[in-house]
Parts: sequence; C-alpha cells; structure tokens
Amino acid sequence: MKKRFALFCLLINSYWGFNQEHTLNIYSWEQVKNANPDTIFGVSLSKLKLEQLPEELAKFTKLEYLDVSKNKLTELPTFVGDFSNLKVLDFSKNEFAVFPVEICKLTHLQQIAANRNTFDQLPTCIVYCKELRSLDLWDTPVFGFPDSMQEMKNLKLIDLQGVRYGPAFHKEIQAKFPWIEFKLDPPCDCMK
Repeated sequence: MKKRFALFCLLINSYWGFNQEHTLNIYSWEQVKNANPDTIFGVSLSKLKLEQLPEELAKFTKLEYLDVSKNKLTELPTFVGDFSNLKVLDFSKNEFAVFPVEICKLTHLQQIAANRNTFDQLPTCIVYCKELRSLDLWDTPVFGFPDSMQEMKNLKLIDLQGVRYGPAFHKEIQAKFPWIEFKLDPPCDCMK
C-alpha cells in the first residue's frame, strides 16, 4: 500500500510539475556576470548606455528573455542569432537605423519590442520568426512590410502608434494582413 501511495504521489507531482508554467527570473547584467550560464533564462541590460553588447553575453545560450532596451545600440552581434530558445526580445529605445537581421534566426521568438528606433523597413527574413505573436513598433517609422509576412499566421498584433500614417496606408496594411490587429493612430493627410 505504501508503494502505491508513493507512486501515486510521484505521478501527481510529475503531472503538476510538467503542466505548471515556470516563473522566469529576470536578472541584471551585474547579477549574471559570474553565474552558471545554464541556469540563466532571463537577462536585462536595459539603461546601461551600451553602444555594443558585451561578448560575455554569448555564453548565455539558454536565454528565453533578453532586454537590451534604452541603450545606444546600432546593431546586434551575430551571437544573438544563437539564442535559439529566445521568446521575448526588447531592443526598444536604441539607435537602430536598420532592423537587425540576426533576429531572423530566432525561430521561437514570440514577442519583439522594437519601438523608438529609426528603421523604416522589416527584412524579408522576418518570416523565419514563425512563432512571432506581437511586434511593438510604436514610434518607429516603418513603411516597408515584406510580402513574406503573409506566411506569419501566428502574428496577431503590430503596434504602429506614434507615427501618423495616411488613410491609404491604413487601408493597404489592413488589407494585406487581415488577421493582424494593427494599433494605429488616426490617419492624417500628412503622408501616404
């Protein structure tokens, strides 16, 4: 009887353990510098005035969450493309004039926050981010959305607020991607 009870408890514990979502701890760069990289799943390098990401970040290959917002970055290093488990990436409030194509290698990415940058187009390769659900482009003047995004059926939300687009753009973008909810400011007569 004791063995059955122990087995029952083990099965219940296994069931609950596999079905509960794990809580993701987000650590600062100072906290993880000397940590075992296999135990770190979330890192924030926000507000550090970085012009480039530290090379030591490359060893944290199990990251699911990476926040590099509010820095002075103009590009991402190629090793970011090796973060194959990454689900959330925030590179908002930086100085990206071109959308970083390293992101296209992140096939499990679900959320991108890229607001307050200056790039005006998304690359064709963004289609490889097949699990992407939301894209925050608030106050980023993006006009170029590649046709390849037609394949991104998991993408449900794109925030384009903060830039005033004309009524023709509103109609065109919503007709091109009807399954996506676009957050847009009211149209103006100021541009297409």
